[in-house]
Parts: sequence; C-alpha cells; structure tokens
Amino acid sequence: MRVVLDAKKISVPPPSGTTIYRTFEVAGTLFAILDNAPPELVDVARQEILRGFTAAVIDSKLLRPEGIFFDMDATVIAEESLVEISKLAGKQKEVQDLTKRAMAGGMDFKESLNQRLAIIRGLHRDQILSLQPTINPGMKTLAEWCHGQKIPIFLVSGGFVDLAEPLSTALGFRDFKANHFKWKDDCLAGLDDAFIVDANGKCEAITQWCGIHNLNPNQCLAVGDGANDLKMMTLCGLAVGFSPKEILWPHLDVSNHTGDHRFLLSCLAL
Repeated sequence: MRVVLDAKKISVPPPSGTTIYRTFEVAGTLFAILDNAPPELVDVARQEILRGFTAAVIDSKLLRPEGIFFDMDATVIAEESLVEISKLAGKQKEVQDLTKRAMAGGMDFKESLNQRLAIIRGLHRDQILSLQPTINPGMKTLAEWCHGQKIPIFLVSGGFVDLAEPLSTALGFRDFKANHFKWKDDCLAGLDDAFIVDANGKCEAITQWCGIHNLNPNQCLAVGDGANDLKMMTLCGLAVGFSPKEILWPHLDVSNHTGDHRFLLSCLAL
C-alpha cells in the first residue's frame, strides 16, 4: 500500500520495512511517498483525508491504472462553466448559488441544471462559444504523462458539449460525454434532456467506455470535486478528489487540496 502525506505529519522515522520512496513538492508543500506502509500510517492518511487535508492511500495495483475518468468543471478547468456563462447575462450570483447547492448535494442535479439554464435563457451561441475556460494547474502535465504511459483519459461532464469538446481535443482525451444545450434561432432555449449527464449518466458513460475499450472499472481512477461525482467514484477502483467538497471526504482515497494535478501525477509515478 502506498501512502502519501505532508512530510511534516511524519514526526518519527517510519517503521522498519517501510520505504520512503521519495519526496516531492506541490504548491509549496513537501510531501512524502511511503510504500509498504504499515496500518498505522494508512490510518493516519485516511484521517487526514477525512479532516479535509491533502493525502493519499493507493493500492499498489492502481499505480498503473487502466484508465482515468475526469469531471470537467472545477476539476479539469478552474471554472464552473454555467457560472462563467451566467456572467454574460449579469446573473452570476443566482447561478452560482444554485451551482454550490448542487455540488454540495443540496438539490437534484437535473433540477438545478434546468433552473440555472432558465436564468440565462436567450444568450446567443456566439457569446457562449467565446468563453475560454482556464485549465487547472498541472492538468496538461498530467495528461501528457498519461499519454506517455498509454493510460487513456476520458472527460465526463455535467457541463456542456460546446465547452467540453474543444477541451477534450486540446488535452487529448480518448472520448468525452457532456450535456447538450437546446437552441432556438442560435439562442439558448434550455436543456436537451435526451441524455442527462448527471451522477447516473456519468456511471453509464464510464460503463460504456469500459466495455468499448476493455477496461476494468475496478482498475480505473475517477477524479472529481462534487456530489455529482460520488457515484462514478464508487464505480471505480480509486476515488480522487480535486479540491473536493466536504460531502466527498469520507469516500476518497486521494484528497488533493493543493489545486494542482501534479499531486496526483506524483502519487502515481514510480
């Protein structure tokens, strides 16, 4: 079992048989990787995760995952995409409040989505397509590492195809799934609800990809930040939280509060 902890949290020499594989620094914090970690250090790491600190507990068989599934908003990109879109309509606060409730598990995702789209209905397609989301620190590096290791990466988002598709192309995702806007005369008219990428939709997409690409979900990672990602994390072998909301903390194996995806890369790299 591999354990990753803030180096300051290891106050005494590790027990005999434990290997400090190496240390690395992310966002100004020095972390230690310990392989063959004894139960007491595994417990320390799990308690750190439960308390909202950065730490990891990784089974050795998952250090080379068969695939990694990423949420988009506030995970691959810094923004919540609908919040950014709402700024164009001067409705940021209303949409942001609904987004926070949904991501914290306080309301049904589809209901939240419809309410948010109703607030920004009428925006022109060109306005929305002009948005340039900010890719989170370390994401490009992590994606490049995955490509080098031949680990396929997938984007599964409760956001929208109009933003997810160019992002997927830019970072080399094997495939992506996201929601679709409904348009009328090139103006936003609501949600195309033929297939909703909510928590269940994410699991359905992952199950489909695993079948197509012969992947075992138990040998894959799921990376996300909010309540809508919990089911896909349970489906996969390793649950990775990126700046995760508190509702996720009890379910995580890797908790990354650094704001930089190079933490996960360093946890996995040999």
